[in-house]
Amino acid sequence: MSKGAKVARAFAILILFVTGVLGTYNGLTELGDGVTPWQHAVTIGVLIYGIFGLTTTYGLVRRRRWALATAIAWAVCVTYVPGLAVMAYAGEDAILSSAITASSASLLIAIAVLWIVNANTRHRGELRPTGA
Repeated sequence: MSKGAKVARAFAILILFVTGVLGTYNGLTELGDGVTPWQHAVTIGVLIYGIFGLTTTYGLVRRRRWALATAIAWAVCVTYVPGLAVMAYAGEDAILSSAITASSASLLIAIAVLWIVNANTRHRGELRPTGA
């Protein structure tokens, strides 16, 4: 494994682990704090991406192929929650572009993590396309 691949894998493990720990902790400690249904949805989303983040971290460390499926679930939640949080907590003052920007930034990071998880959990014997 090249040095760059090791750095990328460490990046993905760090992102997944940190979002996993913080998401699980915040999701559990803030479970009843929401006032509106949308605020409750944000808390549930944070808890879900926390659980999937920790699960995917384990799968990536062990290089298990199923980690890609849990990474996809993590990516969906980690992309959905920031935009929803902007709208749920800012109320009528929320600007749609702020919600889109928050979710888009998270999506870019999630895509990078998904790519790294896929590359690191792929079976060694699989055929890879050539650059022809």
